[in-house]
Amino acid sequence: MFQRPFHSTRVRAKFISASLFAFTALSTAPAFAQRANENALASAEDAFGTTVGNEASGLYDARNARGFNPQAAGNARIEGMYFDRPYSGPGDVLNDRLMTGFTVRVGLAVQSYPFPAPSGVVDVTLRIPRSDHAQGSVVATVGPYDTYALEVDAQTPIVADRLAVQVAAKGQHFRSDFGTNAKDWSAAVLGRWTPNDAIEIIPFWGRFQRHDFENPPIVYTFGNQLPPRIERGVNYQQDWADFEQHETNFGMVGRARLSDNWTLRTGLFRAWYYRAKDNAVFFNNTMPDGSADVLFQFQPPQRFSSYSGEVRASGVFTDGDFRHTVHISARGRDSVRQVAGTAVVPYGKAFIGVPNPIPRPAFTYTERTVDLADQYTGGGIYELQWRGVGGFSLGLQKTTYHREVRVPGQPLSTIGLSPWLYNGTWNAYPISKVTLFGSYTRGLEESGVAPQAARNRGEALPSSFTTQLDAGIAYQLMPKVKLVTTVFQIKKPFFDKENTNLFTNVGNLSHEGIELSATGEIAPSLTMLTGVVLLKARVKGPLVDQGIVGSIPLGRDARAARFDLQYGPPAWRGFSVDGQLDYIDRGFASPRNLANIPPRTVINLGARYRFNIAGAPSTLRVRLQNLTNTFAWEYAGGNNYYLAYIGRRRVTVSLASDF
Repeated sequence: MFQRPFHSTRVRAKFISASLFAFTALSTAPAFAQRANENALASAEDAFGTTVGNEASGLYDARNARGFNPQAAGNARIEGMYFDRPYSGPGDVLNDRLMTGFTVRVGLAVQSYPFPAPSGVVDVTLRIPRSDHAQGSVVATVGPYDTYALEVDAQTPIVADRLAVQVAAKGQHFRSDFGTNAKDWSAAVLGRWTPNDAIEIIPFWGRFQRHDFENPPIVYTFGNQLPPRIERGVNYQQDWADFEQHETNFGMVGRARLSDNWTLRTGLFRAWYYRAKDNAVFFNNTMPDGSADVLFQFQPPQRFSSYSGEVRASGVFTDGDFRHTVHISARGRDSVRQVAGTAVVPYGKAFIGVPNPIPRPAFTYTERTVDLADQYTGGGIYELQWRGVGGFSLGLQKTTYHREVRVPGQPLSTIGLSPWLYNGTWNAYPISKVTLFGSYTRGLEESGVAPQAARNRGEALPSSFTTQLDAGIAYQLMPKVKLVTTVFQIKKPFFDKENTNLFTNVGNLSHEGIELSATGEIAPSLTMLTGVVLLKARVKGPLVDQGIVGSIPLGRDARAARFDLQYGPPAWRGFSVDGQLDYIDRGFASPRNLANIPPRTVINLGARYRFNIAGAPSTLRVRLQNLTNTFAWEYAGGNNYYLAYIGRRRVTVSLASDF
């Protein structure tokens, strides 16, 4: 098993030496702020999810918006352009060397995106070289636990005002909340070419690699009780239960001003993911004493890849108080996934939280399933805005979708659809400082394949028509504080195993909820972010009527709230403090709604100190997470929900400098 390098004085000394060398190596370049200014709270426009650098704020993230995964819904964007991520596994949309961050947009904020699908948009901002000066940044991080990382970013002009290049790299030893370790590295190269004032082309390439990582144990409960409290940070995983993955993303985004009225935007992307290892240990039917039925799962190397992109022409025409906008778009994706081939080996009884080394058992892989999908969509949208009054938009798309799933020894499973999709928005300004808004969207989403345990294993499931309806009000509560309240309803089919072990559409799933966001500067130098979501997620169908599954689906937060404050007056000379209160009610832990997960509240504290190192703007950042050392079980895993505890009290220290 990979040992804990931070216990080695020599390894620690090497890391500190490398950090100091990186800080001094760039000191001759002109100063220009980059990483030292990163602050997710200060950058957030609302409370629904903003990630900047290594910080995140808000209620939602890249895999959760209104209780669904926006990436799986086809709602990932790179600089506003359609991007297909061919699998919905761990991690964000792109590796962090390619992007400065991303924003989750729902409700009012998503109205500026043509052709949104239900459940929000995750829009990535690339790390684009924009300066005419050579510049660089270094970020060194220690914690939490035995994690340590070094990040280096540098950009330089090649041709003044026309061509610039950015190079970014990161190395990290990572230690998870569950005591497992990993070694990561990532790198990226981005360019910006502006041959004239009307054209901008941004090519990019990035790669991320994780290896020597033991998957955290996967825990499922039994009956109506949760697993017991266990000691956190104890690695009770098997040392052969490794996870290794390589990710490569490359492509380009471009913009061309065709005339005074028309602009052409393009985005072309290639995503490739190779999962060399994905071995897991399941603790099924966990009892109140911590005993469980242990199952080992082994998967052969798997590959996920796709080509995707969009071409969009936008025309803007102004006539007095009226502004007319037309978008004409063509987008598409072509994906290949080689999955399954899983070997399952039952072991017997064991206890969660207790190290129990077991020799790697013998196993035989089954043949892998090949999943091919392509989708091409064309459409147009018209927007009208009447100054001081309001406006509306209407969009119509025609999409062609085809999918083949090739399961060894079974007939070819195919799906073909060619539906019309549509969306519309409206907004109005009845009085000063008030905006009323609403939208309706109909989308088409993939539903995956039947799982290994079903008798129709690997069968392509019918694609899902999903609808979303929302409406809300935005109010400028104070000169620098905006309040947004939204009600929403999302409907889609629900898939599960029925009585004969057939995995199929067994009902309907609806999410109804209320969102509240209040953000801004409530007093001089005092910034606030408040977010609340109340979600009523329900399943209706024969399985619910028969008592096989509960009416409340797993993995949905019935109530969630987040409250952040940051204070740093000028008299403090670059010093500021911040705090965060995070409340979540996770709902039930078992499909039959028998085991309830109690609500939990976590308090986090932090501080920043801005100063100069040899004239270079720098920020020392300290974060204390889970101040009260709260223990709670919650959900993890994104789509295949399992139980995991929240991390214990921990500290992270980072130093960022711009040269």
